Amino acid sequence: MTTAPAENTAIRFPEVPADFWERALQATDGCTRPAVLKSPGSSGRLFPVEDVLELGADIINAGDVSLNIDGTLLENPVLPGTPPRTVAEFEQYLADLAAQNDAEAVTYTRDYCLRHSDRVAMMTRAFISGFVDRRGIPAPGINVVYIAGHYQETWIGLHNDWCDTFLVPVHGRKKIMLWEPGYFADAGLEEKAAFNGICFGHLDVSPYAADALVLEAEPGEILFIPENWWHYNQLPAAETSLALSIGVFSNGAPAAAAQPAIKAALQMPQFHRRAQSHPRLPGGVLTSLTEVELPADTEALLRAIRDSLAVQQLTRSTSNGVIGGGGVLREAPALTADSVLRGRRDSPVVLLRTGDGTGLLFTLGAMHRQPDAAQVGGLIEHLATGRPFRLGQAIAEPGHAPAVTGLARSLYERGVADLVV
Repeated sequence: MTTAPAENTAIRFPEVPADFWERALQATDGCTRPAVLKSPGSSGRLFPVEDVLELGADIINAGDVSLNIDGTLLENPVLPGTPPRTVAEFEQYLADLAAQNDAEAVTYTRDYCLRHSDRVAMMTRAFISGFVDRRGIPAPGINVVYIAGHYQETWIGLHNDWCDTFLVPVHGRKKIMLWEPGYFADAGLEEKAAFNGICFGHLDVSPYAADALVLEAEPGEILFIPENWWHYNQLPAAETSLALSIGVFSNGAPAAAAQPAIKAALQMPQFHRRAQSHPRLPGGVLTSLTEVELPADTEALLRAIRDSLAVQQLTRSTSNGVIGGGGVLREAPALTADSVLRGRRDSPVVLLRTGDGTGLLFTLGAMHRQPDAAQVGGLIEHLATGRPFRLGQAIAEPGHAPAVTGLARSLYERGVADLVV
């Protein structure tokens, strides 16, 4: 059996061989050494250039772009009118951008760029899934940065990042000088706080060049940079490049990771009523704090915090930790009982039954109410196996068919389930 393409707007999920991540972890010595990896799959490219250009166009149209001109971040940048959607338009756009801002080097970027492209978000999930299987879902998560420009040197200067980075050239090359995390410890350089790490700014790196590891990656390759490694992009002359930088942030502390869930529980209205009085505890010798009986409202708050943390873990698990995406990717054909579907390992779906016939559906990093949870449970169980199944197998009773078919269509449209022919 083969997976059917989307009917109206084809989306190509990366084909990641079973041994890709084993080889990648070996090449990077367990994510501790930089390396250039070959992009997985038969196409030779992790992200199609047209999808990344479309992402860039959406970023520009939304006004959600950071523009760096000759090493300076502009607060009110002047942008050409029409965002580029082809490589030729991209080259011209950068030339116009430089001319309008009287600059030689121009770069426009966007952190958390996947909120502008459900397609690229799903491609990222498909690629990173095997990494997550082996290393776990990182806290605070996986952030993708859009980087486009025409420059000779890194626009923010010599810096490091608090994340493992998979730098994916889409157009043009990346040539990076790298130094181990402790290399500049005694160099006396001024540290400046950056968004995702520490920056030394624009300086003459020639005194350190002999000690640098220099790696170059082109489209069809992935440059891996371990967290906290210092790096600097320096070319013989200015070149045009377009890349996505996948940052795997594993530097979060448990307190910071749990804070959003705990805060959500603390904001529940039932915990802002008058607290119950509790009896004075008698004196004596205790062997454990579990012997202390807490007031009922305090116990309820602790249960709510635990439930909120569980919901957070479910949402993060269904997104592979990737921040962004989750919308409709493709149009579903008419589904029948004989339609064959298969769940995607990179996009698990979880249904939490709440006991009254309804439930909560977790998918692609979001939670939705599922009013007919009792009817669609079989569909979720079949998808979780990852094996092909006839849709009719997930319909326990004829009256359940509309709910099951409707949910299957929605999950297919968002790339969570595939049709198999």
